[in-house]
Amino acid sequence: MNRTMKFAVLSLLLLAPTVFAQSKASYRHYLKAVLLSNRGQYAEALRAYESAISLDSESTFLYKNAAELALEVGQVDKALAFSERFVELSPKNGDAFFLMGNVRWARGELEAAQEAFEKTLEFKPGHEESLFALGNLLGAQSPERAKKYLADYLTANPRDASEALYQIALIEQKEGRSDEAIVRYKESIAADGDNMQARYSLAQLYELRSDTGAALAEYHGILERDPRNVVLLNYVGEISFMSGRDARARQLFDRAKAIMPTHPATCLWLALIAEQEEKYLEAAKQIRDSAALAQDAGLNLRLSYYLTQANKLSEAVSVLEKAFQRWSENEDIAYFLGLGYDDLQKYGKAVKMMTHVLKLSPEHRDARFQLGAIYEKLGDIAKVELHFKKLIERHQNDASALNYLGYSLADRDLKLDEAEKYVRRAVELQPEKGAYIDSLAWVLFKRGKTKQSLEMLEKAIVMLPNDETVWEHLGDVRNKLGKSDAAWDAWKRAQVLGLRKKSLPEKVSRVESDWDSRKLGRRYLEFLETSRGRFESFGGACEIVGKVGGKEFKFSGILHFRAPWELSIDVLGPMFTPLFRMAFSDEEAFEMDPLQIEGVDNELLQERIYESLLFLRAYLEGGVFKETAAEFRKGWRRSRVDTPAYSFLLDKPKVRLESMKEVAKGGLSLDFSEYRPRGGRWVPSRLTLSGRGFSLDFKLSSPTVRFSSEL
Repeated sequence: MNRTMKFAVLSLLLLAPTVFAQSKASYRHYLKAVLLSNRGQYAEALRAYESAISLDSESTFLYKNAAELALEVGQVDKALAFSERFVELSPKNGDAFFLMGNVRWARGELEAAQEAFEKTLEFKPGHEESLFALGNLLGAQSPERAKKYLADYLTANPRDASEALYQIALIEQKEGRSDEAIVRYKESIAADGDNMQARYSLAQLYELRSDTGAALAEYHGILERDPRNVVLLNYVGEISFMSGRDARARQLFDRAKAIMPTHPATCLWLALIAEQEEKYLEAAKQIRDSAALAQDAGLNLRLSYYLTQANKLSEAVSVLEKAFQRWSENEDIAYFLGLGYDDLQKYGKAVKMMTHVLKLSPEHRDARFQLGAIYEKLGDIAKVELHFKKLIERHQNDASALNYLGYSLADRDLKLDEAEKYVRRAVELQPEKGAYIDSLAWVLFKRGKTKQSLEMLEKAIVMLPNDETVWEHLGDVRNKLGKSDAAWDAWKRAQVLGLRKKSLPEKVSRVESDWDSRKLGRRYLEFLETSRGRFESFGGACEIVGKVGGKEFKFSGILHFRAPWELSIDVLGPMFTPLFRMAFSDEEAFEMDPLQIEGVDNELLQERIYESLLFLRAYLEGGVFKETAAEFRKGWRRSRVDTPAYSFLLDKPKVRLESMKEVAKGGLSLDFSEYRPRGGRWVPSRLTLSGRGFSLDFKLSSPTVRFSSEL
């Protein structure tokens, strides 16, 4: 419109002598209409056209211009009136019918539009715009005719082939001929590489055909021409991520982030990638960067989740507190804030928040469950009953609620008949739940049915071999039945799994007080063996720090043990290139590549490494725990177990092995630290060997362990 208006005055001067010969007043109104239109005052411009027409009602020029302006500004009714008069005054003018066709098309009158365009071709055969318009217009109802018109357009106007080929491709695609459509899209792109519509359509068609690789290739072609298109970068990143091209997806999202650091989609995808990699602080950072965080309650929930996973519980709760100030009616915000208060042991605040959730949503099952559980921690058993009975009234088959209420009552020796009914119903509903079987066993124990309780617990422990509470219950029941040795085993297992109840060491100590030091020594050796498990294999990437004769060395390496005798340490250089190796290939054979450390005698170094690895292998193989003669010795700080060959130092709770020392071979010691959970057990990730003038420290970043089923 504006470009046309730049030449309006020139056209006016050229046309004025003929077009406006009848009325200078009409000419002035026309000039006013042009100027007003050029300023964007379209309503006033149309009124000026109407004034001009009222003075010169036979001017086809005025009707044409007035119709074009009305069409352009969306006043299709006025456009129709002007164009109808234009046709009436010029019944054989192809331009008049072409304008009428565009007006009819804008009004959704497709048949009338088609008729007008075809009329144009009668008066102006080969009229390019009409051919193109008919090709577009007929694409849905008469695709073959549409293609013919577009083909004629191509013949008449080969310089604008790209757009026509694109329209033909659309028709082919709508008709289900995707192979032909692909050919036409490619021809369109070849005719004009910057035809983005054709490029996008081709990429999307490849997606519909599940040809992800071809779709990505097309999208990357678009990105070469539009490298700062953040929306497309995110979209292609999403496709790449969903198709397993994680590294490529990360590159695309990073590019988008560099262009627009706060774009919500970019930040979310980078957060999801970090979450997948368990980099929760990085995920939280990405969410904090998002421009949508202040307006999106869901993003605040996600941020709090990431902070919780990163062990930043206080920060997570702070995020939710601020979110609650903004979205106090959002039950999810309130619910998770209540859970956060519960985790921080701020039970009063947790109660208030869960109560608020129930005001917003009285049927919120989880909020009522959590409220009852919080009251249980507060010792308010009346409130526990109130809320769990309400839950059970509404959800009679809620096994979790039935179990929780029954166990809570039984654990306090309250309403044991009623408690048993609740827990039995939970077991009937979900007999595969070991926790419910444990609860039933505990109710039976409280009711004095100890043998029945033991039978139930033996089932539960098979289902939940790593549940410390079940092990404690098993110990209590065994002890009640006079099986104190077996009770001690169960209680120690509960300690290994992390149970920190104050009553547990007291129970263990009462049993140990009846044993002499030799029995206690043998039992602790057995305990150390069973709690550690028998290694089928053990190892992983590690950092090796050593010291010999006052000289320190440091390497990266890989430690690997495979039962019964194979132990190897591969020392690596830059880019993980092997430097040297030391290994036991069977019980006796030891090989070690030459290792030179300035100022250290090579034979002495090899001897110290051999002795140390032999000692380490003895621990990994497990034979050190098979000593038959053992004595328990209680020290001021730590207790230990002494055998003729080794001395085992226990940690303060007497749960884990802190170190072991050779007695007869020159005093080598092996320290264990930085224990990590593996397969329901705890294994050391740091092994430190030391002797006179010598030390060798292995720090495993993430030990890999396979346990034997024999133990």
